[in-house]
Amino acid sequence: MPLNDIAWKEMTEGNPQAFLTIYQENYRYLFSYGFKLCADKELTKDSIQNIFLEIWNKRSTISPDVQNVRAYLFTWLRRKISLRLSEMKKENVVENQSSAFEQTELPYEELLIAFQESEEQKEKLKRALNKLTKKQLEIIKLKFYDNLSYDDISDKTSLATRTVYNIVYEAIVKLREFMTVFF
Repeated sequence: MPLNDIAWKEMTEGNPQAFLTIYQENYRYLFSYGFKLCADKELTKDSIQNIFLEIWNKRSTISPDVQNVRAYLFTWLRRKISLRLSEMKKENVVENQSSAFEQTELPYEELLIAFQESEEQKEKLKRALNKLTKKQLEIIKLKFYDNLSYDDISDKTSLATRTVYNIVYEAIVKLREFMTVFF
C-alpha cells in the first residue's frame, strides 16, 4: 500500500503526523497543478492551504478508503480554484477571461520561477536556466515541471535511465554554479 494511502487512513483517524506527511508529499505536485490551472501563485497557495484546512477539519467524515490520494487532492484543488475564480468573476476582479481552465501551457521556467520569492531571484534563475543546454532544459522540464519519474523520462526521450539521472545531476550542478555566480 503506497505511503499516501496509509497516511490518509491514519489521518482520517486523527493522526497529525500522517496529515503532515500527506501535506509534505503532495504540496509541490498540487502547486504545479494549480499553477497550470490559473497561473496565479497566491491563489494557488491559498487554495492548497484551504484544502488542507478543510481536510483536517472534516477528517472524521472523509472516507479512509481513498484509492489515489494525489488524484483526490487534484480534484479537490481543481474545484477549489474553479470556485474561487467564479467568485472573482462575480466580483468583477477577473475581466475578459473566457475560461479559467483553458489549456495554455506555461513555459516551465515560469513554474520554477514561481517558487522563488523575489523578482531579483526570479531574474537570476531565468539567466541560470538560459545557460543550460537544450537537452538539459528538456530533461529538467520533464522532471520538475511535468513531474515525471526518471523511468518515464527515459521512455519519453529514448535515453537510458542512467543517462537521464546524469543529465539531471549535471543540470542541477550547473544551476547551482550559475546561481552562486549570480548571487
